Amino acid sequence: MLKYVNQYFADKFTPLIRNLHYLILFFVLLQIVISNFIEVTDEGLVSHDVIEYYATWAHIGIGLSLLLLVIVFITVELSKHGFSYFYPYLSGDIAQLKLDISQLKLFKIPDLAPKGLAAIVQGLGLGAALLVVLSGTAWFILWLLDSPLNNDIKEIHQLLTGLIEAYVVAHGGMGLLHLFITYRKAANK
Repeated sequence: MLKYVNQYFADKFTPLIRNLHYLILFFVLLQIVISNFIEVTDEGLVSHDVIEYYATWAHIGIGLSLLLLVIVFITVELSKHGFSYFYPYLSGDIAQLKLDISQLKLFKIPDLAPKGLAAIVQGLGLGAALLVVLSGTAWFILWLLDSPLNNDIKEIHQLLTGLIEAYVVAHGGMGLLHLFITYRKAANK
């Protein structure tokens, strides 16, 4: 199965997209784990507990790295596919989405298609990732400036992080289901 998954990704995505996807996924999962060990008080002080101190700075460093990775990923994806590929509904173009939903109603997984359900879900992930890294960066900058707004932005960042957590579970689950079904189809041929 693992060999099939690697071949599937090699067939569907360029090496740049595939590797950016893996790297961002790894860093996001790492951030979710590390976030359980960070501590910055409402007064803006980083905890002196060894684990919390290093976890907090690791979270900040990885977050700033993710800002760059997410911007590169979005730039590459939008330059390759265009804005309407991921967000067709913003211009009222929902024909492919309707086709995909009709496939789902028949308990069939729709094929990957421009402006389709998979592309739209990917677009939502791009947007959620951008919101999280921008809010985290805004919090970090306001924290460094000792702004009275830094706690408010920190709370917004924490709220938006829930979007990424939900996205990782939903997107990952849908992806694994899609891979399992396509693997079974290929194995039965």
